[in-house]
Amino acid sequence: MSIETLIALFKDTGSSRQVLEELYAAGFRNEFWVLGDSSQGWGNESAGTNPFTSSKRQYDGAVSEPEILTRLGISEEDAKAYMDDVARGGVLLIGQVDEARGREVRDIYGRHNPVRTSQPVG
Repeated sequence: MSIETLIALFKDTGSSRQVLEELYAAGFRNEFWVLGDSSQGWGNESAGTNPFTSSKRQYDGAVSEPEILTRLGISEEDAKAYMDDVARGGVLLIGQVDEARGREVRDIYGRHNPVRTSQPVG
């Protein structure tokens, strides 16, 4: 089983929540990180979680969100741009899914008009 990382920035919480609801309906649970929407707890029972705090230990001692994104395969420039967009109200969804379901996630992301997407290599 190979894991694919899929990243998408949505313009606001309304858009990102629609995506998460569709991912949940498709059977995804804890495969997605949410950054920029702390107003609603998506919890372990739903499609979105936010493991950035614990992931900082997992990703070679990364101490910031841009560092984690670069360790996931995003360029430093793009990682900073994503975080700037989050600071302006955007919501970043990061999915780590079985490669066999990657197309399904890209299709769901695409139906909700993401501002930007990335598929890191590695």
